[in-house]
Amino acid sequence: METHLLYLFTRTPLHIGAGSSVGAIDQPIQRERHTGFPIIPGSSLKGVLRAAEQPQNEDSATVLFGKADDNGDSRSGIVAFAEGKLLLFPLRSAKGGFALATCPLALNRYLRDAGLDLPRISGPTNDSCCLAGPSVQLNGGKVALEEYVFQSEGEFPTDWATHLSGLLNDAVLQEAKGRFVLLTDGDFAHFAMNACQVSQHVAINHETGTAKPRALFNEETVPAEALFYSSVTLLPLKEEQDRPHLDAFCAKLEQERLLQLGGNNTAGLGFVTSKLQRAGGAA
Repeated sequence: METHLLYLFTRTPLHIGAGSSVGAIDQPIQRERHTGFPIIPGSSLKGVLRAAEQPQNEDSATVLFGKADDNGDSRSGIVAFAEGKLLLFPLRSAKGGFALATCPLALNRYLRDAGLDLPRISGPTNDSCCLAGPSVQLNGGKVALEEYVFQSEGEFPTDWATHLSGLLNDAVLQEAKGRFVLLTDGDFAHFAMNACQVSQHVAINHETGTAKPRALFNEETVPAEALFYSSVTLLPLKEEQDRPHLDAFCAKLEQERLLQLGGNNTAGLGFVTSKLQRAGGAA
């Protein structure tokens, strides 16, 4: 089995719904149970990529993603998608407009999944401290993110900043080298839970063109400029004649492309820049 990484950089807010309300949020996003970090389910990635592949080559879609058939002609696919994990999360910054935050937990499990030759990250010494790039540091090394002020204990690691800013050919990410901020796991988890966008909506009566009574609801979205990655595992081929389908599929994903994930796609949500890159080793 071979493992690749699929990077997903949000261009517009992203809503992949959890299916039931949580607290004051009527339509929350899906999150990890233990960290509260937003996720992109593997089923969402598989569904979008299958929908893109099937009209072009139905045989290829069957080989790659499998087929369910009540007549007994079912088969499993040869590509497995793990859930998309959060790597960078955008936050408002008093200097520079916005920062891209991360934490030791996010970086170290990315290091594990990608098999990269980069140093492990230990992070700031305590909460209210950070390691920040020069583009978001105020006088005295202060960094103001959302409504909180942090003290920078030094610059964000240069080798990590170079690596992260070069993952995609996206102008915003490439120019973000000085915007990276390393927070403690606890501070990052707080922002990942509480700094997503929440917008108000109302259902419309299409006959009258006016709002329906008592139909106000809110919707949570991951903001634009968040970076996720998903481990994509290529399973053993069932037949050697399947190889051209797999090679062509991987070649297409290795070319940077625009995908649309999640709900409310007709309202412009869910556009992401995506690119597949070979991970550091084989599984």
